[in-house]
Amino acid sequence: MFERSRCWLGAVALALCAQAAVAAEAPRIVALGGDITETVYALDAQQGLVGVDSTSVWPAEAHKLPDVGYVRQLAAEGVLALRPNLILATHDAGPPPVIAQLREAGVRIELMPTARTPEGVVAKVREIGRVLDRDAAAAALAQRMAAQYAELAKAVAGMKSHPRVVFLMATDGSPKAAGRETAAASAIVLAGGTQIADGFNGYKSVSAEALVALAPEVILLMREREQEIGGVDGVLRLPGVALTPAGKARRILFVDGQALLGFGPRNAEHELQLQRELAGVRP
Repeated sequence: MFERSRCWLGAVALALCAQAAVAAEAPRIVALGGDITETVYALDAQQGLVGVDSTSVWPAEAHKLPDVGYVRQLAAEGVLALRPNLILATHDAGPPPVIAQLREAGVRIELMPTARTPEGVVAKVREIGRVLDRDAAAAALAQRMAAQYAELAKAVAGMKSHPRVVFLMATDGSPKAAGRETAAASAIVLAGGTQIADGFNGYKSVSAEALVALAPEVILLMREREQEIGGVDGVLRLPGVALTPAGKARRILFVDGQALLGFGPRNAEHELQLQRELAGVRP
């Protein structure tokens, strides 16, 4: 009987060790980048999330998770305090020394490449699905997005004109325009608009004279700043805006910045929404 009891206790001990091993391997994921976080939720893998960055504003459930700071200005200590065993990050997560510190700490880091084309966005979804072992869910999501992008391409091809568009980032009354190699520029072109601030890279402050000279027919801003800036009337008070064709026609559009510019799972549907708006503009 003693021998039987000892065997039983040994079996229990082995079972407990096995459970502990499984628990130790349970995913503890930190998502860095709003598009990354959205994709994790879209693939129903959020159970493993233990932290996100400050750009992860959607879905609302993400706000309940610890915030490790802005994706490009991270501190290794804050991330490591969450004891992650996987960090899923956008391509520009950093600064680089912090990413190096996290790697040196033994954390697995998966950096997603820049994705500002339909093909790139769909590939990013599939890659995140592979990393999270959610291949089937990723395939279904990718198929749905590809269909939306195909619908978008057909709609853009049928547009009779492609209005002149500028994206403004309004800060303290001094607007900055999105130039080449920005997410906003890619989003405008993808939706069938003509990106007119193409004389510079990145974001650049524009004077009233420069904005009038650009002659935008549509001005885009982030919806997240709409209340702060005072809506359309507030935008019209920015230097030069009221003198542009967009200002005179009050064609000021507030778009969901994360959905449209983040190039995540919601990008295709929001590109379609913008395309419909642009298609209604008459020269």
